[in-house]
Amino acid sequence: MLVVIGILIALQINNWNTNENLRDLENELLIDIRENLNASATNLESSISYNKKTLTNYEKILNHIKEDLPYNNSLDSVFSYIGYWPELNFTYTAYETLKSKGLDIIQNDSLKNTITETYEQHFPFVIGELNAEWELYQSLVLPFIAKNILYINLEIARLISYNAIKTNDEFHNIMGLKMNTRKNSIQVAEMTKEKVSSLIVQIDKELK
Repeated sequence: MLVVIGILIALQINNWNTNENLRDLENELLIDIRENLNASATNLESSISYNKKTLTNYEKILNHIKEDLPYNNSLDSVFSYIGYWPELNFTYTAYETLKSKGLDIIQNDSLKNTITETYEQHFPFVIGELNAEWELYQSLVLPFIAKNILYINLEIARLISYNAIKTNDEFHNIMGLKMNTRKNSIQVAEMTKEKVSSLIVQIDKELK
């Protein structure tokens, strides 16, 4: 009986140590995921800010043309934004480590599901919006720029003919598409940032 009791106690201690090790690993992974999410949230905020700035410049161009105002040098910097498209990177390192260790390490099913949704659904959706604009840039914007806009540097671009551009249907169509795509990107990025911020709060509560 003493031998059996000893074995049971040893097994219990071993199980307890195993569980403790798993909980330590869970905490480490959650801390790493939180750090990655904070970095992703910062990137999202920068992307949103940049996109809003470019959208403001697009509207300035169209308003200038609509009001039939003469071209001035201040528009050189504004037109340079036509060739810009947003770039955004998410950090997956901690999530990939979690997947390699096993998602079930996260005991809280709600938290586990939210983490998975964020990395498997929300982030890819944002990237999909960016890819849509990249395809637009390659197929329509870049050829138009090559024919109509002269880039002096990254911040200065001058039109080959301002008067011609004012009545150019292709230009107005491109600007309309770019603005709609950019607005969608902003909306998706803002929603994703809210979800990321909410997930960070969830992780903080779990760690406490």
